[in-house]
Amino acid sequence: MEEHVQVLIIDDESAFAEIVAQELRSENCYHVAIADSGKEGIEQLSYGKFDAVFLDYRLGDITGLQVLEWMSEQKMETPVIMMTAAGSDEVAVEAMKLGAYDYVRKEHLELSHIPILVHGVHERFLFRKEKEAREAEEKEKERKQAALQMFQATVRTIAHHINNTLAVFMLKSSISERHLKKTLEPEKAEEILKTVHDLRRQAEIIEAIIRSLVEISNIAYTKYAGDQNIIDIRTQLEMHLQRLKERKLTSTVPAQK
Repeated sequence: MEEHVQVLIIDDESAFAEIVAQELRSENCYHVAIADSGKEGIEQLSYGKFDAVFLDYRLGDITGLQVLEWMSEQKMETPVIMMTAAGSDEVAVEAMKLGAYDYVRKEHLELSHIPILVHGVHERFLFRKEKEAREAEEKEKERKQAALQMFQATVRTIAHHINNTLAVFMLKSSISERHLKKTLEPEKAEEILKTVHDLRRQAEIIEAIIRSLVEISNIAYTKYAGDQNIIDIRTQLEMHLQRLKERKLTSTVPAQK
C-alpha cells in the first residue's frame, strides 16, 4: 500500500492493544492510535480520521456494540473489526448487523495475521465505496438522460403543433394576398398587404425560434456528457437567440420609399 492506513485500536487491555499496535507499525504502512475505553474511542473517532478500527466488545465503561451504535447514528462508515471472547458468537452476529466488517476471537488472533486482516477489511471498504460511487454516477447519468429525453420529446411536440398552425396561417395569408390584389385598387390594397407581409415575417421568426429549440434539444440529448457540453449548449442557444434578435430588428425597419 502506497498510502499509510490510519488504524484505531479500542481496547481497555493496554498490553494487548500495544502488542497489536506494534505488529501493525512493523509493516511501516500503518499509523496506529490506541484508546483504552469506549468513550475515549468515541472521542478519537469524533476528531480523527481512521481507515480501520479494532474494537473490543468488553470495555471498561461501555460495550463495543454501543460504540458501533454510536458510529451508526453518526453515519460513520469506517470499517470495524470486532474482537470478541469465547462464547460471544451472538455478539459477533449483532456487531455485523450494526455494520462491522469482520470479527475475530481474541484468543485465536495470530500476530502475523493482523496486518492481513486489516488490509483485507480496508480493501473491501475501498471496493465498496468505489462501487457505490459508480452506481451513483450511473443513476445520475440515467436521470439526466431521462430528463433530456423528456425535454426533447416536449419540444418536438410543441414544435409540431405550432408548425402546423403556422403552415395554415401562411397558406391563408397567401390566398388573402392574391384575393386583395384582384379585388382592391392598388392604393387601397397596399396598406393591407403591408400588414399581411409583416404578419408573415413575424410568423417566419416564430418558425425560426421553433427550429432553434428543436436543434438545441437535439444537441442536449445527443451530446450531453458533462459540464463542457452544458457550456456548448448554452453557447449554441445564445448564438441562435442573437440571430433571431437581428432578424427581428431587420423585419421591423420601415421600408424606404
